[in-house]
Formats: sequence, structure tokens, C-alpha cells
Amino acid sequence: MHSFRRNGRFLVALLSLTIAFVLSVQFSDRGVQFDLRHSQVAAAEGADEAYDLSSLKVLNRVLLQLKDNYVEPERIQPAKMLVASLEAIQNNIAEVVIAYDQKGDATPAFIDVSVGDKTKRFDVRNIESLWEMSFRLKEIFLFMEQHLEKDADRKVQEVEYAAINGLLSTLDPHSNLLPPAQYEEMQTQTGGKFGGLGIVISIRDGALTVISPIDGTPASQKGIKAQDMIVRIGEESTVNMNLNEAVNMLRGDPGTDIDLWVLRKGWTDARQFTLTRAIIKIDSVDSQALANKVGYIRIKNFQANTTTDLVAHLKKLKERMGGLQGVVLDMRDNPGGLLDQSIRVSDLFLNEGTIVSTVGVGNKLRETKTASKAGSEPDYPIIVLLNGGSASASEIVAGALQNNNRAIVLGDTSFGKGTVQILYEFPDSSALKLTVAQYLTPGGVSIQSRGIIPDLHTVPVNILKNNVQMFLSQNNLREQDLSSHLVNRTERAGEGQISYIRYLNPDAQKELAEGEEEEFVDPNVFKEDFEIRLAQQLVVASGKEWRRSAQLNNLQGELKKIYDRELATITAELKKLGVDWSDGTSAQKPNVDLKVSTSRDNDTVAAGEKFTINAELTNRGSEPLYRVKGSTRSDNPMLRDREFLFGKLMPGQTKKWAVEVSTPKDSASRHDHIDIVLSDANREFEGQYGLDLKTNGQPRPHFGFSYEVIDANGDGLLQKGEDVTFRIFVENMGGAQSEDTTVFLKNLSGGSVYLHRGREKLGKIKVDERKSVDFSFTVKTPPKASEIELQVDIYDMTYREFVQKKFTIPFVSTSKKVNAANGTATVSSGPAKIFGGASAQTDTIAMAQAGATMPVVGRLDGWLKLDLGHRKAWIEQERVDFKDGQKAELKGVDQMIVFQKPRVELKPEVMMTSAKSVGIKGAITDSSAIKDYYVIVHQQEDLAKFNTLKLNYLRVGGQQADITANVPLFKGMNRISVVTRNDVGMSTTESVFVFRKQ
Repeated sequence: MHSFRRNGRFLVALLSLTIAFVLSVQFSDRGVQFDLRHSQVAAAEGADEAYDLSSLKVLNRVLLQLKDNYVEPERIQPAKMLVASLEAIQNNIAEVVIAYDQKGDATPAFIDVSVGDKTKRFDVRNIESLWEMSFRLKEIFLFMEQHLEKDADRKVQEVEYAAINGLLSTLDPHSNLLPPAQYEEMQTQTGGKFGGLGIVISIRDGALTVISPIDGTPASQKGIKAQDMIVRIGEESTVNMNLNEAVNMLRGDPGTDIDLWVLRKGWTDARQFTLTRAIIKIDSVDSQALANKVGYIRIKNFQANTTTDLVAHLKKLKERMGGLQGVVLDMRDNPGGLLDQSIRVSDLFLNEGTIVSTVGVGNKLRETKTASKAGSEPDYPIIVLLNGGSASASEIVAGALQNNNRAIVLGDTSFGKGTVQILYEFPDSSALKLTVAQYLTPGGVSIQSRGIIPDLHTVPVNILKNNVQMFLSQNNLREQDLSSHLVNRTERAGEGQISYIRYLNPDAQKELAEGEEEEFVDPNVFKEDFEIRLAQQLVVASGKEWRRSAQLNNLQGELKKIYDRELATITAELKKLGVDWSDGTSAQKPNVDLKVSTSRDNDTVAAGEKFTINAELTNRGSEPLYRVKGSTRSDNPMLRDREFLFGKLMPGQTKKWAVEVSTPKDSASRHDHIDIVLSDANREFEGQYGLDLKTNGQPRPHFGFSYEVIDANGDGLLQKGEDVTFRIFVENMGGAQSEDTTVFLKNLSGGSVYLHRGREKLGKIKVDERKSVDFSFTVKTPPKASEIELQVDIYDMTYREFVQKKFTIPFVSTSKKVNAANGTATVSSGPAKIFGGASAQTDTIAMAQAGATMPVVGRLDGWLKLDLGHRKAWIEQERVDFKDGQKAELKGVDQMIVFQKPRVELKPEVMMTSAKSVGIKGAITDSSAIKDYYVIVHQQEDLAKFNTLKLNYLRVGGQQADITANVPLFKGMNRISVVTRNDVGMSTTESVFVFRKQ
């Protein structure tokens, strides 16, 4: 009976969902088509009132594709997906809080959904199918729709998109929904024959800068040069334009013209260049002739012309050098691309054998691509270069050559992305990117998560006093670190026995010694680094032997020479630091004593200070120890992977090592636990060593700002053709002086505004000090919505404190003269609002109390222009008694900081505990009304997995709110944040850190 009820429930759900789906499609002689003409989902952007969130139109289409096409159906867990979907929603909507009756990863039976002050419990037991999950989400979404307040900044569609990406996150890192704007951008970048100019651009010191023009393109033909600054594109200034915006403006239909204004070193004024867009052929292949007839080939990515270009480059190298001894094939940082091109490139170097197999749903769909002899290159040695940025198609080529015994792989383990995604477009112009298959390299081995393991692993070493980096970091993110990555079920035991060559990295040595000052680098200039030199040396040493296994055997003598040479260099550098890195046989059971301390009293450091972690190691055993090292592990990335080199220790000998650490000035108060793991060349030592470090956060700056429109006719409004000085008043209301403050003004009104100046450094701003900066722009054409939209950003580099605000200024079509006046305005009954311009649509910048007096300097249509000392402002004449010719001092006026974030003070009871929860107390204050706040906990379990818990959403409404909460803790470091918003659209996130011991 139970089975019948369960199956019946499934059939009803499936039938209802299918009927709903059929109603949104139509049939034709071409098969099923979506009815885009009548779809509410396809309504114009902004028509949120017509969008029915609880209909789940996009989500249900996603579920149908999951059911039929997902690569591993067993990973589809509806109950888990439901939870992830709701988690994503509460992370995107402040008013929504989700609570579960089960803790941790256990599947809940009941879920409490709160929207503002309304809460409803939902039964989520027996969610065994995607369709049951869909119906439960429909109920929950309906509840949300009923109680969510309208928010002009929130698009309802985006709530559904967030929910979909939440449930997809439980499957794998590459299955996701692309919202319409993102999908359109992707189509433009990958599908297209869009016209371009042939330049590589970047933002340097706030300016749009040409990094390099591409030979033979419109830019190079017209004389655009590297380091040129593009100050204007068409009618728009590039001041504070981001890179994506610039790229979108530069590209367009082939054959169309675009005007650029360019400033070059030595020029006093920008000069105009008119360029005609063209189809730009981007070279994915570079080549270089190395010594001893070794050809160097770099494949940057796999696109439609990659194989053709590769053949051309090989031919050119042979002609230039009179033949090829062998090839260095560099695919480092190659993110992949077209599968068919990776197959053709592999086939070029193979005479026979499997290149790649594709396995689909349930391991049933399998397609194998094999090599053919026709058109293959001659048999010569090949060394393939890879690193952690090599993914997908580049891994297919490397795996095919390595596993077919054709090439040695050198470098670092590749990323490990071995999955196939297909795009499914939906009627609302969004698209589902779904993983439908996995790649297998020859022998049936998946590269998924595992990557291509090099035959020879190269490790760059940096050695400076207090900054030694000799070993692999815990922080290298690869596919296996991504949340919900697919598991490699075909990994073969015994693989991965690799050799290492450590080498002193001269470039990094120089950077570490001199600092990280950025300099201009032309990306087209070839640079022969250590790995290229090593690969070239190995190709030459291979002679005519081209088979990987034989090469590796024959090269052992050469590799030993290289290994000894590089080790000698490293050993010599370590000797300068007093470390004996000689080799020997260490004791089987090391007996050591490690004392760990810091240079600060009570192991307490203030934010912004430097300190040292001191380690003192004693060999208590009767045998020597060799190449002993220590490495830190911590939840704090700043304290992770710090290396302590002790080297050789004779019995009874003690050695010391100190690591210098700089604490960022913006560090919050926290208690961190630091473990030091000891090891030698063969094993980790037993024992636990470490300390607890206390960091005391310091007071921080807190910015607010107001602005003044100084326009041609003086009315504080904007008219066509006006040149405007836009003055921003920045005030520091925090507890510390800002150190490196910069203000940005950005135009968000397109061609209606031409921004002349929009970036200025203010440097230090003392507590309670106000500074001003003048920007300038011209109103070129009337804006669409009768208002000009701008954005102000204020950022302090030292404290990483920022304020960002979008706002509008009214535009009026007619310009009227402001008549001069000289008198006094007295507020008869207050308070009365004082505005930034002669319109109640401008921002309120001050309040005048009853009896307040203000000097009047101008009149316009029922408005009086006031002199408030540091700025001019406006008040409605009907609110005051105006006496012409009578002077009075300014009094009774409370001037406001129009835009500021709420201020939050927050303190936990303790910062390190073994308890499962901690109490926090605090307060929120603001000159504006506080809208709401909530508390959320974040904990990073590993490189890619984050745990979150949201609680305590409260509406406020006043200018002050007390915070009291008992916060559950995850094991490890917890970041507890209070997120609050005010009624002028500003928000603050204030965090404290609490460490829960294991």
C-alpha cells in the first residue's frame, strides 16, 4: 500500500507538471517549439508585475532536462536540491530566512520559511522525485510572493534564477543557469562574427590603456600603439568605464566605423582616430625557434582555426631551421575550447590509438575518437608543458599524447575538468548549461578531478630572508576542490608516480626583493623561462627517440644532472640563510621538541603590525635528521603555508627559524589557531605543535558623502548643453583616519553625459574631517527618463573601506535664469527641507528648524537660493518669510550627510570557544531610518566548500537598533556578520570572528 501511495503521488505530480509544461509549448512540422509570442516569461525586462514566480516556468524546464540528460542521474537528490535552492534564495533576499528541524547535512523533515515577520512551516518529508520537489517549491514560492514587499531593485525573475542555480550546485560546478544578459554575452563572445579593432586593452591607473595592437588589424594599420590611452569612444568618455563596457562599445558589425580619441605620451591633447571594424582573426598558436632545431609551439586555446594555424607554424619552423629535432608543446594556462580541434591536434602527432572517449548518461552513451596515420607529423621527441590552468581540451591533447606513449608531460598537474556541457535555451532567453558526459583518455582513464599528472613535476622555489617558498601550497584550486565536483571513478591504482625538479625562480626572487611594482609588459614578447629551457634540453638529449617510456628511461642521466644542478643552486641560497640542506638518512622515528612563539607579548598583535612566528626545533634523538622543515596550517589564509626550514640537525642540536608576517591594517579582531607540521623528505613527524594568535582589530574610517551641482544657470538642475562642476563632499565619521582615499564618479546615462573628470585621490581624511573634490561633465543630450544617473564610489586602499551609491539628478528641458537676490529667509514653522536644487525631486541636503535664518542669494519660480557657507542650496519660498535687502547670519540649519552607510558595533562574548554557540551583542545607528538587519554565519570548510547559516531577520524603522543573538557555530573559524540596510539604499556588513575548537 505504501508503494502504491508513493507511486500514485509521483504519477499525479508528473501528470500535473506535464500538463503545465504542454500549455506553454506549441507544435509544428518541425517538432516542439516554445511559444515566445505569448509567454509571460519572455515579457520585456522590468515587467515584474506580470511575472508569476510560483509558476516555476524556467525551473520546471530545467528539471525536465535534468531528468533526461544529466550525466550521473544518481547524483540527483531532490531533497538536497530543495534545501540548496532555498539557501540560494535566502542568500539573495534579505527578508527571507530558512530554518530546518535537522542540523548539519541531515535531510530535514520540516522547513520554516520566514518572510519578514511572517513564518510558515512546510513538510518536506518524502521528497523522492524532482516533480515532488517542484510542487513543494511552488508552495513555498507562493508564500514568498504573498509576503515579499515590492522592491524596485529586485527583479522577480532573478529570484527563480537564484533558486535554480542553488539546486544545480548540488550536482557539479559546471551545471548552471545563465540569466539572459549573461547568456547573451556568452553568445557574443563564442558564437559570433562580431567586428573588432584588433587591440588588447586593460585598465591601468584608472585609464583605458592599449596593451598591444594585433598586427594586420584596423588598430595597427591606423597607427594605434601600445600604452596609448583611449580617453573617448564615440560620444562617451572612458573615465571610470570598466573593461566590459569598453569592449562592448569597441566591437560591432564588421564594416562599421568607430571614432576613438587617443592620448599618447608627448601629446598635449587627445587625437581622433576613425577605425573600421573587421572580423579579427585571433591567433591561438604562437611559435618560436629554439636552439638545436627545437621548435616551440604555444597553443593558447582551441578555436576553429587552431589546427590549421598549428600546421602552418610547424611548416614555418621547419623551413626556418632546416628541419625539426623535436617540439616543445606549451599548453600552460590553456583553458580549453573546441573538442574537435583538440582531437585534430592530437591526431596530428599520432599515427594510431585512441584519442578520447566520451561517456554519457549512465555510462551508456560512448563515442571513441581514434588517430589515423594520414597527415601525421614525423616521429620526433615531444615535451608537453602543463600547469594548473590547463583544462579541458588541453588536457585531452596532453592525455592522448602521454597515454599513447608519444610525449613526456612536464610542469604541474592540470586542472582536471573532464566533463562535457550542452546549452539548452529557454523562452525567457536564459540558458541551462548542463553536464551531459565525461571525457576518458586512452585506456579508459577519466581526467575529471584527477587532471593530467606530469611525468616530470617542476616546482619553482623562492628564497629570501623571512620569505621562503619551497613546497606546494594548500591554496591551489583545481577541479577536485570545487564544490560538488564529479568523482573520477576510473582512476587507476599505481598512477601518479612522478619525479620532481625544484628550481630557483629568478623572476619571483626579483619581485620579492624589489616589491610588486607593476610595469608594462608586452604579452607578444616571447620569454624563455626555466620550463621551456628544460624541455628544450630534454628534447635535444632524447636524440631520435620519440617514445615516451623509452625517453624517460634514456633521460635519467640527464635528469640527474639537472636535478643536482638546481638543487646545488637552491642549497647555496639556503646556506646564505644558515640552513644546511644536505641529504642523508634520517632517523626512522624522529624524537624532536618544537617550541613555537611570536614576537608579541601574549601572542597578541594589533591590526597593521608586523610580527614574527618563531620556531625552535631540537633533535632529542640519537641519530641525525636531514632536510627537516615545518609548514603552517590555519583557517586564516594569511597564516597558512608559512615555511620553516631547519635542514640538518645533529643529535642534541637546536635550530631556530623565524617567519615575518604583516597583518593588514583592516584586519578584524579574531583568535586563530596555527598548527606547524614537521616533516623531512620522507614523512611527516608525529606530534602536535602550534599556538593561538590573537589579533586586535583597530578602529576604521567610515565614509559619508553629499554633493552639489554647480551648473551654468545655477539652479542645481541639469539642462542640455550645460557644463557642470560636480562637487562631492566626503566626510570621515569613523574611528580612525583614512590613509589612501580615492573618489570615483561614474556616468550611468550613456551618451547623454560626457564625463571629463571622474577620479581623484584625497589621501588622508582625519576623523570628523570633511574634504571636497570637483569633477566635471557636460550634458550632451536629453536622457530617456528625464533624469541623469550617476554613481559615486569612495574607497580607502589601506582599510578597504568603501561606499558606493547610484543616484539620479533631475533633467529639465528649459533653462531659466536665476535672479540675483540679497536677503534673509526665516523659517516660520519647522522643520523645513532644504534641497540640492530648485526642485523637490532633488535630494534633501539639510533641515531648517523653526526660527532658522539663512542668507538668500537668488530667486527662481517660487524657490530661494541659499548660501550655507560651504555650498549653495534651495528652499521653497512658501516655507519661509523672505526679507529682501536684510542680512542675517546662518543659524538653525542642520546640514546632512545625504549618503552614508549604517554604523554597526558588534562584539562576541568570546572569540575562541569549545561551545556550540556564542552570544553576540551590538548596536546599529544611522542618521537615516534603518530598514532592517539580519545575522548570518559563514565558515569555510575547505578551498571550495562554504557553510552558511542565516538567522534573526528584523525590521527596524528607526535610527537605532540593538543587536542581541545567540549564534550557532560550525567547527573552525566562523565569520558572524550583521547585514543592515537603510532607507536611502545604503547597506553595511560588519563581521566578527569566532573560532570553535574541534
